[in-house]
Amino acid sequence: MKRMLIQGVVGAMLLCFMTAGWSAAAVLDDLTAALKAGKADVGVLTSFEYKNRDDATSPAKQLSIRTRIGYQTGEFHHVRLYAQFHNLTNAWEEFRHADGGDSDRDLIADPDGNRLYKAYFDYSALPQTTVRLGRQEIILDDARLLGNIGWRLNGQSFDAVTVTNKSITDLTLFAGYVNQVNTIALTHVDLDHFYLINANYAGIKNHHVSVYGYLLDTESKADSARDSATYGVRIVGKPCIVNYAVDYTLQTDFADGEDHDADMLNLYVGATVAPVDFGVGYSYISGQDGDDRPFDTLYSTAHKFNGFADLFLSTNGGGLTPGLQDYYARIGTSFFGVKLSVIYHYFDSYEDDHFDGTYGDEVDVVVVKSISDNLKLLVKYANFMQDEDEGNGFANPAVDTEILTARLEYSF
Repeated sequence: MKRMLIQGVVGAMLLCFMTAGWSAAAVLDDLTAALKAGKADVGVLTSFEYKNRDDATSPAKQLSIRTRIGYQTGEFHHVRLYAQFHNLTNAWEEFRHADGGDSDRDLIADPDGNRLYKAYFDYSALPQTTVRLGRQEIILDDARLLGNIGWRLNGQSFDAVTVTNKSITDLTLFAGYVNQVNTIALTHVDLDHFYLINANYAGIKNHHVSVYGYLLDTESKADSARDSATYGVRIVGKPCIVNYAVDYTLQTDFADGEDHDADMLNLYVGATVAPVDFGVGYSYISGQDGDDRPFDTLYSTAHKFNGFADLFLSTNGGGLTPGLQDYYARIGTSFFGVKLSVIYHYFDSYEDDHFDGTYGDEVDVVVVKSISDNLKLLVKYANFMQDEDEGNGFANPAVDTEILTARLEYSF
């Protein structure tokens, strides 16, 4: 279907040129001019990661080099083309991943390989509207439900057609149709349908309000299918020195999936008193409650939330059966061009049918230094400490975990 759609659009464009009286030479001249007016981009990321879980496996060690090379054409009759090639090479691969690796070592989700990470065209003839067709990143709101998983080295993109419209003042309307997800494991997930609707209103001073609905229909026809309908609202504000964010999301049945009756709530309030910004937050994600399945955070950038030790990534796919309550506090500052953030998390479960206790707590430290306009250094450390008390007779599903990551990124 995707190939037929692309062929149909290209054919329609050629037909328009012919009926409008364009000669082949004129079209070729315009195309040549668009290619010459294009712009290339290059990104090279060197990454070292050390991961140690307190279990039977040995620590994981990784040294990788990721290269991305892209090119965007100039405008050709309201059309711009963009393509980006991606390569990941693991120079030091002492870790387990989805494609193999060392089975006795901890998991790092970065198999090496090549891929066409992005390949799309933008059509902008309609007023204040961009239609994008092809392989693309989709990042909506804070990426809590739809994102590019930008922390992992391979990233996540979607084969989709999306429409973004800004014809109404202060209102951005987004609609999308996805039929394939290109995962961080360099695999592909085919979907029957994945419909995306997101409306963001910025007409209230220093505030943004988003409402959204995401309808997922996988290829599975079983009652246990991941198929679901996800609806929510998000409000972000920054009055004076205070900033806050609140979102609530409800998940119900859709297509073939059954027993979806779950929800998620995120709250954050902070303030900035230069050079320090700080805040506290709470995240609630429902788990398995009787026949009702856990909340599924869909295709989110899960690493961004609930601790950088990545103990709760199974929220993507609805695999966190005990549910989650995350109480956290953060503080950040800048000095001599260095950005420093420290975050503390206290993780508690929610459902008592599987584990009724405290998972543990975690300390995260992030240091970012821009060495030049094109070169950036990042160091991130995460230390999760398991609570040793059993909950309601169930063993704690989380274990002590340390992760240290250092990255040097060059881009132009």
